[in-house]
Amino acid sequence: MKDRRLWIIFFIIFVNFLGFGIILPLLPYYVESLGAGALAIGLLLSTYSLFQLLSAPILGELSDRFGRRPVLLFSLGGTVISFALMGFANTLFLLFLARIIDGASGGNISTAQAYIADITNKKSRTQGMGMMMAAISLGFILGPAIGGLLSVYGYSVPAFVAAAVALIAMILTYFFLPESFRPVVRTAAQTAAARRKRIFRLKDFYDALTHPNIGLFLTISFMMMLAFSLMQGTFALFTEHTLHFTAETNGLIFAYLGIVGVLVQILLLPKILKKIPENLVIIFSLTSMALSLFIIAFASSMSALIVAVTFLALGNGVSGPVIAGTISKPTPDDEQGNIAGMNQSVGSMARLTGPLIGTFLYSQLGVRSPYLIATGILLLTVLYTARKLKKTHSRSGQFFARANLKTK
Repeated sequence: MKDRRLWIIFFIIFVNFLGFGIILPLLPYYVESLGAGALAIGLLLSTYSLFQLLSAPILGELSDRFGRRPVLLFSLGGTVISFALMGFANTLFLLFLARIIDGASGGNISTAQAYIADITNKKSRTQGMGMMMAAISLGFILGPAIGGLLSVYGYSVPAFVAAAVALIAMILTYFFLPESFRPVVRTAAQTAAARRKRIFRLKDFYDALTHPNIGLFLTISFMMMLAFSLMQGTFALFTEHTLHFTAETNGLIFAYLGIVGVLVQILLLPKILKKIPENLVIIFSLTSMALSLFIIAFASSMSALIVAVTFLALGNGVSGPVIAGTISKPTPDDEQGNIAGMNQSVGSMARLTGPLIGTFLYSQLGVRSPYLIATGILLLTVLYTARKLKKTHSRSGQFFARANLKTK
């Protein structure tokens, strides 16, 4: 972790998600101030995920063709424009337009993952992914607090501050972040075929999902995020109805979740990776998350909830970097952005559907149902993962066989 570029990308991602964290908790209040209701709030929150789902693989593949810096600058520029537009928004249409622009240009995470893959070896890559996700978590921890303090001056003020913060990240990227991508040497025929290839096709997604190594981890990523989203979309309702918590109390719980996650990713993850193989770390982290959601379902006190959230922070804090790292390792150098973009899209798909499914289960089957079903999803994923990893290990003789994603 002595590479200066890792710390630069850490700070850029932190500043960017600090701006995102400033505005995100205020969106429902912003919508209500424009005279809209709960349906508009739900649609607004889903709009970002939908457009990120569509754009992330395209931006990832563009970074494989033209480099990481141009795409990262484009993504940050879109964030600046969207937050500034949000500050000026006096109609619901402009607010939706702002979220569409931010989602469509939101390739920050996948491009940053590809950048880290470029500058790390396979041994240190997962730790590099952990640093990036710690930066995201720090931004989400500090951002809402800053946004809450600024909201007393009006909802447009946090939006303009978030735009300024994203602009700082863009300036830092332009002046201090060198290009990391080195184009792969190809024959004349391969170069011509690559130029003829469209930027992104659904077949690319199919090829990745059916690949013996990459497809497994994309599936794990989706199932893990789906289970987490079932919890995330109903947690405030659950604690309000069963434990009579206030919004402030829930805010503190999520802050605790974020702080523990950051500590796990920065301090604990490097030590875990030195002693435990990454395939076992994945199974451990999924099991930890399943245990936490099961405890939440029957929690009747703050102390029980803190224990559950600690297990959740441990599992979530470890699984994200390890899955990102394991997806990256078998991926060819000139497809890192493409595959990272697909992974980001898979997460967006889960975040788009998870809260809708969770609230439906909550209202139709009872307050515990989202957590019990999420527990079941994770346990089935553990069994599926253990079986697949065992077969992959015995078939290839090693856990990470290099992928052969053919240029299409």
